[in-house]
Amino acid sequence: SYERKRSARLGIRRHSPEVNRLVEKQMTDDYGAIVCTLVGIFGARSLEHVQRVCRDSFERAKTDWGKNGIPRDPRTAVWNEITEDSSRLFCAKVNYLSDRSRKGERFDVSKFRPAFPEEKDVAQSQAGFFLAICSPAIKDSTRKPLALDLLCGFSLASLARMFGKSEKALERELSIEKEKIASGAVVPAAMTVPENVERNLDAATRNVYEMFAMGLDGAGKGSSPVAPLCSAAIRLGETLCGFSLTERPAVHALVSFMLLNAARLDTMRDSRGRPVGIREQNRDLWDRDMIRRGLEHLSISAENGNEVTEIHLRAGVEAVHSLARRYGDTDWDRIISLYDSYLACRHCPAVELRKAIAISRKRGPREAIEAIGEIRGIEKLESHGLLYSTLGNLHFDLHSYRDAISNFRRATELAREPFEKAFYSKKIRICEDRMNMSRRYAHALSF
Repeated sequence: SYERKRSARLGIRRHSPEVNRLVEKQMTDDYGAIVCTLVGIFGARSLEHVQRVCRDSFERAKTDWGKNGIPRDPRTAVWNEITEDSSRLFCAKVNYLSDRSRKGERFDVSKFRPAFPEEKDVAQSQAGFFLAICSPAIKDSTRKPLALDLLCGFSLASLARMFGKSEKALERELSIEKEKIASGAVVPAAMTVPENVERNLDAATRNVYEMFAMGLDGAGKGSSPVAPLCSAAIRLGETLCGFSLTERPAVHALVSFMLLNAARLDTMRDSRGRPVGIREQNRDLWDRDMIRRGLEHLSISAENGNEVTEIHLRAGVEAVHSLARRYGDTDWDRIISLYDSYLACRHCPAVELRKAIAISRKRGPREAIEAIGEIRGIEKLESHGLLYSTLGNLHFDLHSYRDAISNFRRATELAREPFEKAFYSKKIRICEDRMNMSRRYAHALSF
């Protein structure tokens, strides 16, 4: 309390929102690079200690930068904090933990002043670590929180909230998996050895997608963290695109999909935190640089492969939306064509439903309802609220309010989030009001 009052008198802005945001961004961008680099220098046994030192340094940055101002080069400032100010204590501890100590070798603390590694070296070490985390030796349910912990600097508290676990339980799970790395049972993949990369690449791309989906889902629900989680997934995806053994068309398509969606994150919620559909979003606020990068990745994906996967399709649809300056300019014919191309290769009821939604935008609700009625395997969608919310909206547009109410009620039953239930309940009230108005109007005309 005394320290807080003293700081206020001196004008020290400890933990100001601006400083906190910058430090969190630096952690997302650089934490994994620093951890991987130092573990590469000192050995796997130093992992836990390296993480502790890095977290402490980033935490001190919140106070120091609030007091002294944000440095011109935040990355170098954090790196120097770790490798200079605390180097003696740091190296003494690492010398004790290091594999070198077993051979009687010790680090010369006085000369420990490595420069921040080159971007290529950073990417290589992070990609190797990420592929190792996605190996069969690591428990599947801990891969995402472990990657976010080791490579992106997410706190234990935020990870526990994200994955719905207690901090103690998650800490125990992560400690078990980290010990596998520290003991050498799991070794970072060498990015020049095809069999090491090939074995874990599918799991790595799936985990990147699931991380991003969690962030995007948070944007729709008005929960957090959103942007840091999406940024972390994009960074890991772009890292995989940087090496010949992991640069696949599907990986580029995944990065494209993530970038095109992330470009709209700031417009997905209103001032009260409620979700905003793409029709109502302010397109002037979309991140055009992200859209440009997303289109570049999609172009590379199309040039280097002929396979049409669902992620190619979804990235293509997002590209069409991103290129439309207004909602009314959306090329629905192109979107319908993309769905047709995918469905020509493989049958998927969920994709047919999304195609029906696109048909409703181009040809009207009646044709869309007919298209939904023709979906093969539609029973697989009966446990999904999207089917009933779509039918409810289509019947609402046709003024078939009884049918709309029936579908909105089913969607309400299947909804998991309170804001979804509230939204469908509001639609039901609107339908009931419209029906009452129609009855009163018909009664008036009978006189």
